[in-house]
Formats: sequence, structure tokens, C-alpha cells
Amino acid sequence: MGSPYYRDMDEPTSPAGAGHHRSRSASRPPMAHAMDYPRTRYQSLDRGGLVDPHDREFIPIREPRDRSRDRSLERGLYLEDELYGRSARQSPSAMGGYNTGMGPTSDRAYLGDLQHQNTDLQRELGNLKRELELTNQKLGSSMHSIKTFWSPELKKERALRKEESAKYSLINDQLKLLSTENQKQAMLVRQLEEELRLRMRQPNLEMQQQMEAIYAENDHLQREISILRETIKDLECRVETQKQTLIARDESIKKLLEMLQAKGMGKEEERQMFQQMQAMAQKQLDEFRLEIQRRDQEILAMAAKMKT
Repeated sequence: MGSPYYRDMDEPTSPAGAGHHRSRSASRPPMAHAMDYPRTRYQSLDRGGLVDPHDREFIPIREPRDRSRDRSLERGLYLEDELYGRSARQSPSAMGGYNTGMGPTSDRAYLGDLQHQNTDLQRELGNLKRELELTNQKLGSSMHSIKTFWSPELKKERALRKEESAKYSLINDQLKLLSTENQKQAMLVRQLEEELRLRMRQPNLEMQQQMEAIYAENDHLQREISILRETIKDLECRVETQKQTLIARDESIKKLLEMLQAKGMGKEEERQMFQQMQAMAQKQLDEFRLEIQRRDQEILAMAAKMKT
């Protein structure tokens, strides 16, 4: 075929079957190339064989800043793997051309094509890396602005929300306590109403006895009051009569004095008689006053009993 690999395969192993062996080896090179070509294609796809490690290596960010940045890096790695997988998927057409190309020129053309594709992919990868760096910078600046500007506002809002939640919880607790107290008060009122109904339906014997005693005492007091009123009236009548008698006595005394003066009695006797009559009248007045005071005290005592 022209290459030493094919010459080694075309050499006869024995002089007896030289022609037959040469005719059989003529049909083998496509199989040998088919078995050998994937290894050559795998070596061409190895990024360490044809490209400088500094050009192909993707240096990850050693200090992760944020989850969003890690996700963007993972997205870049995924794009890189997708691009290399696409180049691998595009290679079978070139492999078919190589199998049908039959020569080192086709191999060199295939390698050149792979190198060209690899450079295109490296260029695209560099563009993607630059875009990734720009997005990371924008993301970092936006995160910085969020931390510097929005963090105090968010803290204030969180503090206000915490205070409001605490107030709401306190109000809810107070409402629960008030509702329980209202329920207890309602139950107590119901119990008292039931007790009152039972007592009204079935009055107690002690209460009945007390009420009867009170009614009897009230009747007794009413009778006593009526008696006292009658006695007061009698006393008033007696006082009036005593006043009239006193007035009559005064008139009689005056008449006697006039008669004595007319008869010519001495002044000493006249004076003694006047003193005796005055003492008798004063004694009667004192007796009347004591009787009236005693009656007044009895009336006041009865009024106090009626009030109690």
C-alpha cells in the first residue's frame, strides 16, 4: 500500500501460499484502518497532545464567592464539554472520508481539519471565558450593591416584621386569655341562673321560716306603732287640757290676788300664796315634760326597730 504498516501485513509468511496470502491481505487494510483509526482519533481529541496546557486549561475560581458564581462556572464547564462532545460527534464523517481516502495525505488533511476545529473551539472557549468573567464581575458588583444598599433596609424590615409578629403573638395570647375568661364568666353566670331557678321553683324551708318570722315581726311592729300613735294623741290631748287648766288656774290666781288686794291683806301673805301656786304649776309642768320625753324615746326606739 505504501506505508510500512501495510508492507508488513502484505509480506508472505510461507512460500507455499504467497499468492493466496497476498490476495487475502488485500481485503484486510480497511479493517486494520477501522481498528486503528479510533485510537488515532482519540489521541487527536486529547487536549493535552496538540494544544498548549495554558491555552486549554480552565482555571477555576479557588475562592467561591457566591452560589450564583459557582452555578455560572458549572454552566461554563458544561458548555465546554458540550463543544468537545460536538466535535467528537462530527468526527465519524471524517473517519469515513479517511477510510475511503486511502493515504497519508488524507490523514494529514484530517489532522489539519481537527487542529482547525480545535483552534476554533479554543477561540470560542476563550470568548465564553471572557463572557463568564464579565458576568461574574457584573454579578459581584450587583451583589456588592445589594449588600451595601439593601442590607440595612432588609434588616430594618426584618426587625419591623419581628416586632409586628411579636405584637401579633402577644395580642393573640391576650385574646385567648380574654376568651377563656369570658367563657368562665359565662359558665359562672349560667350556674348562678340555674341555682336561682331551682331556688325559685323549690324554695328552702329556712328561707320560708325567716320570711314568716319577718312578716310576723312586721305585723307586731305595725300594731305597736298604731298603739303608740294613739297614746301620742292621748298625751297631746292631756297636754292641751293641762294647758287649759293652767290657764284657768292663772286666771283664778289673778282673781284671788285682786280680791286680796281689795280686802286689804298684807303683801307678805299675798306673796306666799303666789309662790305656792307657782310651785304647784311648775311641778305639774315638769311631770308633763317627763312624760312627753319618755314617750318620745319609745317612739324613736320603735322607729329604729322598723328600719332594721
